[in-house]
Amino acid sequence: MRVMSNFSYKDGAGKIVQVPVMYGDPSRQASALLKKNSENTLPSAPFIACYIKAIEYEQSRLQDPTFVSKLQIRERSYDDQTREYVETQGLGYTVERVMPAPYKLTFSTDIWTTNTDQKLQIFEQLAYLFNPSLELQTTDNYVDWTSLTVLQLKSQIWTSRQVPQGTNQDIDILNLTFETPIWITPPAKVKRMGVITKIIANVFSNAEGTIVSEYDNPDTVYVGLGDPVIKTAITPGDFELLVLDNVGCLLKNEIATAFNDTSMPDNATSWLKILDLYPGQFRSNLSQIRLLKPDNNEIIAYITLDPLDERRMILNFDIDTIPTNTVISGPARSSNSWGTVDAIINPETFDPNNPNAGRRYLILENIHAVAGVGPDAWLQGNGSNFAANANDIIEWDGAAWSTVFDSQTATEVTYVTNIYTGIQYKWDGYSWSKSFEGIYDKNAWRIVL
Repeated sequence: MRVMSNFSYKDGAGKIVQVPVMYGDPSRQASALLKKNSENTLPSAPFIACYIKAIEYEQSRLQDPTFVSKLQIRERSYDDQTREYVETQGLGYTVERVMPAPYKLTFSTDIWTTNTDQKLQIFEQLAYLFNPSLELQTTDNYVDWTSLTVLQLKSQIWTSRQVPQGTNQDIDILNLTFETPIWITPPAKVKRMGVITKIIANVFSNAEGTIVSEYDNPDTVYVGLGDPVIKTAITPGDFELLVLDNVGCLLKNEIATAFNDTSMPDNATSWLKILDLYPGQFRSNLSQIRLLKPDNNEIIAYITLDPLDERRMILNFDIDTIPTNTVISGPARSSNSWGTVDAIINPETFDPNNPNAGRRYLILENIHAVAGVGPDAWLQGNGSNFAANANDIIEWDGAAWSTVFDSQTATEVTYVTNIYTGIQYKWDGYSWSKSFEGIYDKNAWRIVL
């Protein structure tokens, strides 16, 4: 009926009139409505009636009926706010399509006309299209493998009237018979694709060394007698994560090469190599990066891709997930602030200027207080010298300075917060850094979109 639509003819007054199309085998109720519930209503003409004449199984086109085609597709992302598709990948799907059954469909078209001129005008428009067939696309669905077909004109009966014409035969019917190959297709199975972000592989291996050394390996799991099971973490691209100044960078190995003018390591990789693998939609300031801490808890940061550099991921950390400060007691500082310092200073240039009791500093350089050399503030109240090492934490008790954190002997991980900036720092046994900064191994971070 779609193929037979939009044909027209020119009437005696020169007016172009479109020929209506209807289904040629309607229900009794529809036919009664068209006749206005009266047997005296005459059918109007011209019009085109279409109806199915036959449907037959076509074994010549039979293929493997057990074949299942699998197709992986990805949608374009859809912006719910603008109600438009954007130029990024969206959800991914796997479509499993079962081999359809082949059939041949035969249907007829009756063209009702009141005179030969009408018939010739309509027929010459149809005859040009079917020379000898018309290719059709039944749907624009990308995954429909039966959308293309062909419509062939097989036969025609020029007129339904007898010659000579009788008085009751005032409507002439031109019958056209068409054939087209079709497929009876079962429903397809649609699966939403997931992305493997980490694989824990159990690999049986005979590591070199003694049995004792193998059991001492924390990455080795034993399931009974025999060879040990070695745990191996595998992630897409095997990227490490460098976190520095609230910016995350992807590294292919654990070594950050020379930094460029934008404080980016030269071997940093575009974040799109990771984000394009995820079926979900990346949402700025809503998607998360989670960093695994030594205690198996996670630090959460909300992420935004730098619009000027796709290698930079801006991190906005959730302060509720930052590690708890380590208790560092002192002689005069209150217990509710034992895990904090008032400032981070260079003792060679900084003058505390008569601090209050309980004042505490993290120093960046050594203190070897000598009268006349450097600030005199580091001299004790009795004029004696006060000495401390770089990375120590010192405290003023109202009369003298003391070292409350000795970097030369401290080996455990220690967390303190700088009250002046609100930034938390971590002592790893060698140096201070922001508590969330550093290089995270490939199995110590993940993305939540």
